[in-house]
Amino acid sequence: MLGEREFTTEEIAQMCGVSRPAVVEWVTRGLLPARLTEGGHRRVARSVLAGFLAKQGYRIPRDVARERPLVFVIDDEPIWRATMQRYLEPDFEVQTFGQGVEALLSVGAGQPDIVVVDLHMPGVDSLHLINIIAHSAQVKDCLVVGFAPHEEELSAARRNGAHLAVNKNRASEMQGLLRKLVGEHQRRQHEAGGGASQPSAEARP
Repeated sequence: MLGEREFTTEEIAQMCGVSRPAVVEWVTRGLLPARLTEGGHRRVARSVLAGFLAKQGYRIPRDVARERPLVFVIDDEPIWRATMQRYLEPDFEVQTFGQGVEALLSVGAGQPDIVVVDLHMPGVDSLHLINIIAHSAQVKDCLVVGFAPHEEELSAARRNGAHLAVNKNRASEMQGLLRKLVGEHQRRQHEAGGGASQPSAEARP
């Protein structure tokens, strides 16, 4: 089971349309249980935050509501899309796309945790696609993975912002590789220590 994502008090403040000190007060009063990092920062687990938002009448954002990381797989070949979905579904929520443009339009709305991009799609500059997603302000903390049969393509993917580049010969290992990638990303967030609908007046903490 993948470790659960945690949210900062600043992120929660943005979701709820309140100030960060207000969120800190919720934590202090015990209304919103949080973990204190070694650096003294408060972190709230996804499931705890989802329950709090529901109880207080706030809209629950997709990245808070979903229990498993969401992966977008972009590949023009149906067989590869089906293969990747089969390998990843035990641990991830998976959506597949046959066109890069279609996927790119869905990234902002879907807020995927990981995007796997085939580097051999006709009529698509996959490296440019990777670069756009990896540096997009629309998608916070999205991990981008390049997928190709040749090492030189994988190196190019890394240079363009891919967090991981995987040879297609290792497709059967993708589940484990993405589990490791997510785990390392979460660990870095923990070590570093560091969106909004209003509830009804009665629902405010």
